Amino acid sequence: MNEKKDLDLYVLIKKELTVIEDLTSEMNSYGSASKMERARASILHDFYNACERIFKWIVKDINGDFNPLGQWHRELLFKMTIGIKGQRPRVISDELAADLNEFLQFRHLFRNIYGFELKSDLLKRLEEKFPLIAKRFIKEINSFLKSLEK
Repeated sequence: MNEKKDLDLYVLIKKELTVIEDLTSEMNSYGSASKMERARASILHDFYNACERIFKWIVKDINGDFNPLGQWHRELLFKMTIGIKGQRPRVISDELAADLNEFLQFRHLFRNIYGFELKSDLLKRLEEKFPLIAKRFIKEINSFLKSLEK
């Protein structure tokens, strides 16, 4: 791979990881008042968007292609669990992909309903998981970035 492309990818991913850390801090500042459900749901939505943006950059920059057809969101997520010999190692673990899949499903739901239709129990469950999943995501992506340095 091209050193310039590697540096650009590295910088973009590091910036997006900072966004995820900021989202974690923002979520912690809202507490659990029900009138803030829409704001907290938006943070969970944004979290998955940041994860997916990183995945798309990796596929475009390293794999050289990105064809968003059909169920591409789910396919992209699970492609990140597979290393490609001679191109890249796996990006995330199977366990993290399964957890992120819940956030992907929520993102789809969030985009297709009205805010007042949000289910408190689903939101609460994802909120509880969010800090740990975000931390694991950052850790696994940083490990992936280290593997690119080799």
